Amino acid sequence: MNKNENPGSTHPLLRRLEGRFFRSVPTPRLDKVLDPPALNSAGRYHRPGERILYTSATFESAVAAISGYMRQDGLPRMMVPLQISEVFVLDQHDEEACKAFGIKRDLSNEAWQAAIAEGREPASWHNADIARAAGAGGIIDRSRKMPGGWHLNLFYWNESGGPKVEICGEPVEIVLRAGEPTWDRSRTD
Repeated sequence: MNKNENPGSTHPLLRRLEGRFFRSVPTPRLDKVLDPPALNSAGRYHRPGERILYTSATFESAVAAISGYMRQDGLPRMMVPLQISEVFVLDQHDEEACKAFGIKRDLSNEAWQAAIAEGREPASWHNADIARAAGAGGIIDRSRKMPGGWHLNLFYWNESGGPKVEICGEPVEIVLRAGEPTWDRSRTD
């Protein structure tokens, strides 16, 4: 089977999704919002060289996810609304699906950057590997900062067998409030 084919419609434990999502990008990369990470980049669900598109279900959950990185690296970021067509994903909220696939969903909450710094492979990479091997088009990550929040992370997009992802609105600057873990809503409303 081609790795880009998504057999999710035949697998009852993968969740069907489509709709509007949000992606934050450093302002200088705004023209690359739909590009995969740089080849030397690693993240919670991807090793260097692996494709992934990190998105969030709401503007608020996207800001919650990125605020720590913004405070860490000081880079200005923009939020871009995206329209994502039908995709079948592994939902880490679904305990039955996680158990059936052998995913230990709580391991996805471990600090992935600390694992790399210690010379270990982040456990979340293993969970993503399982989802990819199961034919999922992505994985839903439960928010660690916002109760009920979640993120959709696509393994492939805008290619044969994958969902279509399009920009569907104007980008909005993310402005954080000094000393708080949230953004200045008055700048985005």
